Amino acid sequence: MLDPFGTAPRLTAEAARAGYRVLVTANNPVTRFLLEMAAAPPSESELKAALADLAVSKKGDERLETHLQSLYITPCSNCGQETPARAFLWKKGELAPFARIYECPACGESGEKPVSPFDVEHIREITESAGLHRARLLERVAPPDDPDREYAEEALSVYQPRAIYALATLINRLDSPGVTAERRRALSALFLSACDAASNLWKADNDRPRPKQLTVSNEFRENNIWMALEAAVAEWATDAAPVPFVQWPNKLPESGGVLLFEGRIADLASVINEAPIAAVVGVLPRPNQAFWTLCALWAGWLWGRESTEAFKLVLRRRRYDWGWHTEALQAAMHHLFELL
Repeated sequence: MLDPFGTAPRLTAEAARAGYRVLVTANNPVTRFLLEMAAAPPSESELKAALADLAVSKKGDERLETHLQSLYITPCSNCGQETPARAFLWKKGELAPFARIYECPACGESGEKPVSPFDVEHIREITESAGLHRARLLERVAPPDDPDREYAEEALSVYQPRAIYALATLINRLDSPGVTAERRRALSALFLSACDAASNLWKADNDRPRPKQLTVSNEFRENNIWMALEAAVAEWATDAAPVPFVQWPNKLPESGGVLLFEGRIADLASVINEAPIAAVVGVLPRPNQAFWTLCALWAGWLWGRESTEAFKLVLRRRRYDWGWHTEALQAAMHHLFELL
């Protein structure tokens, strides 16, 4: 079977578990990672162990968990006890949040409360120190002389300085000595969820479906990144059985599995010598500027800018209208016709 779009990794994995050999094309490095994780999902214990080791690693003299939670520290409006906020709420264009959401372990006070002077001063201090971390995140996607640098900067603008500092601190851990391939894989999954949760694209009232445009709402939510990491364990953990997962041009066993081709269906059509395709399975991709643009950032952050060289042109595109979508689908169907 051929999945020409690779936009539904779980569908591809389910077909492989049903005994089919599925060849899938994927040009997006994040989608390729999702396909790998769907075919060989990490266990809950593996993810928890990765997060526990991350928590006790050091940032200066502090545990990393303590350090990252301190970025979101806020005083309880009832008893004054400091506790990490679950989220801060912002108005677009302002320099400080207008509200925070927290649960005080000392007195039980919880819910949405107006920010305190401490919160305003705290974010000012973080903003002043986030410049170096912003430069590091940009460097992983597009160095200063890269023609796509300005587009990467524009995409990065949907992240708050506090999120930039926290994400840069986390991503540095991927390059630490002694991080095994298995541990890096688990951390990459958790960090990918954190990158998603950390952007300004989520509405303050939390009722907006997954954003499809790279536009910030008039009121948006800044999530606590360490809490996002903790929540990500449940997002990724599954009891699904693994299936063989190999890269093109390796062969799959007759019992089924996923064969990944890194590129577009047009690239596959130009190199495949025969067409042993019995059927096509897949989900039609929908225009999603937010996902595709942020994938170019996330791939560079997690796997280095080499991983996104063939994909980061999406940083330049702003409009994904139905005319563009029709042409893209027609081109894909043209190559499918030839392969079949």
